[in-house]
Amino acid sequence: MKRKLIAAILVGLLTVTAVGCGAKTPADDSKDKPTIATELAAADVAEQGFDYYDGAMQYKDVVDELGPIPKLDKELKIGYVCKAFENEFWRMQKEGAEAALKPMNDLGIKYTIDVRAAQGETDEQGQLAVLNDMINKKYDGILMSPISEGNLVPGIENAIKSDIAMTVVNDAFMPHIGVTVGAWHLQAAELAAEWVNKNIGGEGTVAIVQGLPKAPPARTRTEGFKNWFANNNPKVEVVAIQNADWDRMKAKEVVDIWMKQYPDLKAIYANNDTMAMGALEAVKAAGKLEQVLVVGTDGTSEARKSIKDGELAATVDSFPYFMSQIGTEMLIRKMAGQDVPKVIYSPQAVIDKTNIDVQAEEIIGWTGFGEK
Repeated sequence: MKRKLIAAILVGLLTVTAVGCGAKTPADDSKDKPTIATELAAADVAEQGFDYYDGAMQYKDVVDELGPIPKLDKELKIGYVCKAFENEFWRMQKEGAEAALKPMNDLGIKYTIDVRAAQGETDEQGQLAVLNDMINKKYDGILMSPISEGNLVPGIENAIKSDIAMTVVNDAFMPHIGVTVGAWHLQAAELAAEWVNKNIGGEGTVAIVQGLPKAPPARTRTEGFKNWFANNNPKVEVVAIQNADWDRMKAKEVVDIWMKQYPDLKAIYANNDTMAMGALEAVKAAGKLEQVLVVGTDGTSEARKSIKDGELAATVDSFPYFMSQIGTEMLIRKMAGQDVPKVIYSPQAVIDKTNIDVQAEEIIGWTGFGEK
């Protein structure tokens, strides 16, 4: 059903494109510029799904295949349209994108970067306004992390007409854009499920706090976690799924109810660490910290501190600080003319009390932008 819906959306987009491209006049030079239809070559990814695309590659494999980052013949102006900096995950993305600047410049790859965000996780129009401003300022390339599958489409279409290179970094996949870098959300959910299964003894009841339902990562993480148990261990039952829209207080309110409704609950999986911390507050208030394991996603500093303190059980760290650096690298490779894969999965790993003190670089094997 989901794939049929995506296909229907793509048909609609292609229809709009056909109408918009119309008959050419003698003065029309659009044949020399990318069109919306051309960018929808990524429709095959949308049809299969970002998390299921058979042409996807892991970051390290991409670097091995493409070799060193090519030098550019001019200094670029790059923008990054982020989500909301109220969430530490996106602040870490910002810090990573900005941190990539010096080592890239040291390699002779010259550019400036402007990282901005919407006012909140649901501020779809505000995020579109940021994108449009970067387009109007004629940036050479733009990274983006769309709030939803639709909110940035008008701006993306304008960017294509203006011949601006684009790369998506995490969150909503956009079929218009040829390269998407991000966490493999299905893998994250399965890593969380495997960890929960092992640490609750392979039986019992669990629940899921979902993010914003219209956000693809929220849907995929939820489905992946639930389906792992359905396919691998039906002795563990998912008894409740409720969205909290990436919001800490909403998550706390949801779990406050669960603590009374499901007295034997053994674990809660939250689609991000912000909600995991809200869930943890509710579990602590109910006096069930020893009974209910709370697992998050993202690897924020607050989540990591809580793991060190023996409260949050685990998080699936997608290393956002490095993810945005990878996204920047792939955008530059694309602008330099390299054949970059349509889907690149960035590294991720479960962080718990056993590896909380290990450096991220060691866990993911990060060596920077030089020879890998």
